[in-house]
Amino acid sequence: MLEKNADGRIKRIEYRGRYLRASRTGGVALRAQTKMAGINLTANTARGMRVSTRIAKGTQAGFQNGRFVLRGRYGSGPTKLNLSKSGISISSKTEIGTINWFKPRYSSAKIGGIQVRGKNAVYLHLIVGIVQIATYLLLFLAQIIVLLLQGLFWLGLQIYRGACSLVSLLRERSLRPIEDRWLSNIDNWELAQLKDALEYIFLKLATGHALEPSQMNSDQGTAIQLASLLDGCALKPPRDLEFLFACLAAKYADLTGQDECLDYLLELDERSVLSGGRNQLQERLLAAGLNACGVEGEIED
Repeated sequence: MLEKNADGRIKRIEYRGRYLRASRTGGVALRAQTKMAGINLTANTARGMRVSTRIAKGTQAGFQNGRFVLRGRYGSGPTKLNLSKSGISISSKTEIGTINWFKPRYSSAKIGGIQVRGKNAVYLHLIVGIVQIATYLLLFLAQIIVLLLQGLFWLGLQIYRGACSLVSLLRERSLRPIEDRWLSNIDNWELAQLKDALEYIFLKLATGHALEPSQMNSDQGTAIQLASLLDGCALKPPRDLEFLFACLAAKYADLTGQDECLDYLLELDERSVLSGGRNQLQERLLAAGLNACGVEGEIED
């Protein structure tokens, strides 16, 4: 019969019959046992006569060949309290065996199928314990490094977001005087003037045509008005056209409503696609105009 412990390791190899027992360590012996009035009587050809009884849970007392025997084992975890007539001790079960903290000579260890006892077992437990502690320290350091990297990444992300917000705020403050001037100038514009200005910027200036107010054509008035607005603007091209287009679209939406302004912007976009396709600047202008109308989203080709 193979008897295994809670960890699945072989604890004992033996044959146990009614009167005969044979084991790897105890040899062969005849044995008889009976119980009377709560007292166990055991006769064994190898160990002699034993009289024992249970005096409490986990505690047994008796006589073995005339010698008093007291045994006790308490605890449900890997560490247990042991009681004997010579005193008490504490033992702990590990991955390689058992170590007795008060009586090291009763310690045992098994590595590679080889079992050792006493001080050698204590040394093995010590070596294994040092290796385990070193492993735990390495894992702890790795976790600390990961946490530090995560903290640095979070801090960097917060700094980046804060910097972006600051840049956006400064840009908004720098654009506010320009926006106020333009909105003041176009405040009295009629709807037709706004439509002509939006069309001129989107279909001509955005496609590479120069702003020439002196040229005698049907767009002369619109060109003069746009040149007046752009004169002295601190924004560099094409950022000035993009911002002016957004201001014109916002004023158009105030006069007609967002839906009608959106329809007109989409009409301009359709005309640009029919005339050869929308370029990158026209995409930026369209996005600025849509944002001015309160519409956000990606522009599809």
